[in-house]
Amino acid sequence: MSRTVQFLLRSLLVLLLVLSTTVWLLLGTSTGNRWLLEQAGQWIPGELTVDHWEGHLLDTVELEGVHYHNGTLDVRLDRGSLALLPRSLPQGWLDLEYLTLGSLRITTGAPEQTDKPDPVTLPEQLTLPFGLRIETLDVAQVRVNDTPLVSDLHGRRLVAWRRFQIAHLSTTTLADAQITLSGQGSLTGPITVDANADWTLPLPPSDTLTARQATGQLQVKGALDDLHVVHQLQQPATVHSEGTVQWQDGQPVLALAHEWPTQPLPLNQTPPLTLTEGTLHTRGNLDTLQLDAQTGLIRDDLTVSIDLKGARIRDGLALDTLTLKQGKQTLQAKGQLLYGPLRWDLKIQGNLDPEILSPALPGQLAIDGSSQGRYDNGQWQLSPSHLQISGQLRQQPVTLQANVHSQQQRLALTATTRFGDNSANLQGKLLPGWQLDSTLKLQRLSQIHPDLEGRLSGQIALRGELATPRVSGQLNGQQTGWQQWSVSTLTARFKDLGLGTQPQQLTLNADQIQQDEQRRLETLALTLTGTRQQHQLTVSATQQSVTLATRLGGTLDSSLGWQGDVTQSQISHETLGQWQQQQSSALTLSAESQSLAPFCLRQDDSALCVQGNHQADNRIQAHGSVQALPLSLLSPLTGPDFTVEGLLEATVAIEGSIDNPRGELHAQTQEARISINAQDAPPPLDIHTLSVHSQLQNRQLDSELQLASSLGQAKATLHHGLQADSPLGGNVNLTLHSLGIIELFTADLRDIEGTLRADVGLAGTLRAPHMNGQIELQNGQALVPALGTAISDVSLVLSGSPDGDIAVNGQATMGDGKATLSGSIQPHPWPLSLSLTVRGQNLLVANRPDARVLLSPDLQLQGNLEGLALTGSLVIPEADIRPVELPENAITVSRDQVLVHQQGEDNGSLPLSLNVTVTLGDQVYFKGFGLDATLGGTLAIEQKPQRPPQLNGELVVREGRYRAYGQNLAISDGRLIFQGAPDNPGLDIRAIRKVPSEAITVGVQLGGTLQEPEASLFSDPGMEQSQIMSYLLTGRPLESGSKSDASRIAQALALYGLEKGSGVTEKIGDKIGVDDISVGSDWETDDASLMLGKQLSDRLYLTYAIGLFDAVSTVMLRYTLTRSLHLEARSSSEANSLDIIWEKELR
Repeated sequence: MSRTVQFLLRSLLVLLLVLSTTVWLLLGTSTGNRWLLEQAGQWIPGELTVDHWEGHLLDTVELEGVHYHNGTLDVRLDRGSLALLPRSLPQGWLDLEYLTLGSLRITTGAPEQTDKPDPVTLPEQLTLPFGLRIETLDVAQVRVNDTPLVSDLHGRRLVAWRRFQIAHLSTTTLADAQITLSGQGSLTGPITVDANADWTLPLPPSDTLTARQATGQLQVKGALDDLHVVHQLQQPATVHSEGTVQWQDGQPVLALAHEWPTQPLPLNQTPPLTLTEGTLHTRGNLDTLQLDAQTGLIRDDLTVSIDLKGARIRDGLALDTLTLKQGKQTLQAKGQLLYGPLRWDLKIQGNLDPEILSPALPGQLAIDGSSQGRYDNGQWQLSPSHLQISGQLRQQPVTLQANVHSQQQRLALTATTRFGDNSANLQGKLLPGWQLDSTLKLQRLSQIHPDLEGRLSGQIALRGELATPRVSGQLNGQQTGWQQWSVSTLTARFKDLGLGTQPQQLTLNADQIQQDEQRRLETLALTLTGTRQQHQLTVSATQQSVTLATRLGGTLDSSLGWQGDVTQSQISHETLGQWQQQQSSALTLSAESQSLAPFCLRQDDSALCVQGNHQADNRIQAHGSVQALPLSLLSPLTGPDFTVEGLLEATVAIEGSIDNPRGELHAQTQEARISINAQDAPPPLDIHTLSVHSQLQNRQLDSELQLASSLGQAKATLHHGLQADSPLGGNVNLTLHSLGIIELFTADLRDIEGTLRADVGLAGTLRAPHMNGQIELQNGQALVPALGTAISDVSLVLSGSPDGDIAVNGQATMGDGKATLSGSIQPHPWPLSLSLTVRGQNLLVANRPDARVLLSPDLQLQGNLEGLALTGSLVIPEADIRPVELPENAITVSRDQVLVHQQGEDNGSLPLSLNVTVTLGDQVYFKGFGLDATLGGTLAIEQKPQRPPQLNGELVVREGRYRAYGQNLAISDGRLIFQGAPDNPGLDIRAIRKVPSEAITVGVQLGGTLQEPEASLFSDPGMEQSQIMSYLLTGRPLESGSKSDASRIAQALALYGLEKGSGVTEKIGDKIGVDDISVGSDWETDDASLMLGKQLSDRLYLTYAIGLFDAVSTVMLRYTLTRSLHLEARSSSEANSLDIIWEKELR
């Protein structure tokens, strides 16, 4: 018995050992693993092969060339590896430490095409026969039917049996979308899911969309046939979606609500576009998904509401209504859009104000259109479709009628439009090529767009293949323009223009090309002939005395790159001469690079040359030179008053990247001289040396200027960057021993002397430079010929400071008086501002025979380059003014006279406001025009920019005499009262004459204004006007005077307008023995005269006339032959005549 037991035990141990050895051989060796794989392949449908197996299941396994094929399914794995943890096998778990797969390719057969897909039944449970745990999962790529579906898949702690759990899973899917998810759920019935996913999708580069990626978060929870879904779109817009996805009758049924707040859309538009708060509801299965949306768009003050009702149907979209509404404007579309093949049936109607599209297009348009057709495998079928628009646009009537239909696989199109006075017609066919003809009659381009002007008419024909159209036709324009540019006449003739290989022609002529009403070109002519591969372009232009012409010949490749030669270029000018190109220059142009071989214009020994290139990597290389350029070419700029002589040599070179180029400039004059073309001109200015040298490196520009002339020398260095805020450094050293150069720029100063020195350091930035150091003028003096005076002992110092302000201090002597100048200049911020004070005592500002004036100023000048204000006071302590008197027969210019050739005020001058008080001292004398007086008074002068000056105050005659009526009258009172305009002060002047022998005082009182004076005579004691005038003129009464005295009195009364029909002239006439005294003119002339008449007999009448303004005396004798016939003889210092006069009264 014991032996039997021992035998059984030994047999059991041997069996266990054999089984263990067998299991180990099968699982723990690669040979056993391959045998198991072969056996398993017999039970797996299809064919499974492994090219290479390394390792075993109890440790690690490396696989290569795994291939599984079953019918239309083909699966290939290039490589893989795994590590099995066998300790979990007894518990029913397949526990993998890691599983790594390379490229997994899955190929399936094409699915059967059916009108309606079969229903999909969800599994009731997905329980695995054993547990599966993967600690780390890596999959390089999964491709399905050669489409990359998943790449770079990484997972951690993936568990599945009766439940599943994913701790972390991330991958990149189609369109480079990155997805990260985690979740858990049940695999037993019912299957449940509770998962979260974050996704990011990069968006393609776009000039319209500013967003660079789309991001969102997804939450899914619930049973597989009744899921609750929450999604939050974060970029490029914010949208919250929530609802359910249920599985009914083998397909998903959606009930989702999408909501979004008001938010700006990420579009690169100005003004920006804003999406208003809105909702979108989607209900139903994917074949009949109902859509219901409400939202709106906002741009500036314009809001458009959007209402969509429709459905996503099988193979397309059905629109019940799509309504856009803004105020009273409505645009509505309805119909169907289907695909597979493409089919549509759409209608559109509405009323639209185009101003919502552009502020420049206000109006109201009625729109009615329809289109129905299909496109299948390159075959068109289009039913007659139309579009009709009518209404007003920019206050002009507008209509558009367009019809299109298919005809033998071509689209036949006719269209007619009118816009105000403009019309256009279009007709022809489309597809597979172009065959369109158009007629334009645009009579008022300004109605189309406010920036356009003029008229344009012509015909245009479009021919050729769809991808390479050809344009032919002609255009004629009159007074055409765009914004600030205008062309008087424009003609264009063109034939077969396009990108094809056909010969092409273009002729364009334009006259009177202007910009901002300034003529830029008188004529422009352009001619193009040849093909795209080989063509010639000739351009010529004229402007005043300048003529330019050039010729280009070359080829245009398919990428729109042009290369060729520039030849026969020339520039002609009546003063600059003719500059010609003697050798051709190669020119290459493309979007990425440009290059120009040496291009030179020559004239005698002078040359202007340039060459360079710009590469695709944004690197440039350019060189220019000026050789022996005569400075006399600057004569049109300097004008006839100056003559410039000498030569200019210069070179400039630049290379490197556009962002950080290197460059060098050198320019130098030779034998330069500047002369003034005038008889009393100062000596010519000889410039011995004038050179400029600049270097650009590391975005820093270093420049040096040297000047040596007959007047002195200067040297300047400058260091700065290329930005306005870059640091600035440098020095300026200047010494001028003579200031005669100033006489080149002003004719008011002569014999200018002095020494100017400057030793200045520059700091700060280009935008806000600082000056350190001083600019000093010493021993300055000059003559002022126009005023007959001189300025001497002039000194001026400009001192810079670290804060950027410049202190100004100076003084000068004029006569025995001295003036001082003080203040400061603030160069920044721009515009430059200043604050200056001028003070002085007894400055001799005029010393001429007709005027000697001393001035004591106390003035302040403040402001900036946009406007200055002068305030303070001017005292004239002494003045002796003796103006040159006009001849007695001089005629005063009328106040309303206009000189048609006189230039108006320069509105571009610096605005200046005045608020200055002028005071006359005790020694201000005036002698002239009959007045000899001492003046006084105070005037306040105020003036604002663009307004006439205003004067307030009075000028007083302290004492003096006034010569009138041949007598010197004493002025007892005299005032000129200013209350506004300076040319019409009020008058209050009283001049008297005393007759001591008779104790009588007579005089003249002037009142009114300067332009409308009023004169009256007065006396003490009172007497008649004729007696007052007699005492004024003769010093005795009328009765004691002679006939010549009476004549003088009558002439004076008439001249001053004192005859008022009061019997004064009758009394004078009685005194001198004449019958008539009158003031008037005869029938031959309009000149006023004092006329004295005497009837010598019944038929003979004698008249003596004295001109009041021309001082011409005339004697006339008239003899009456009959009642209507007279004989008249005249004699004067100017002419003699004898006339027969016939008179007839017309009734």
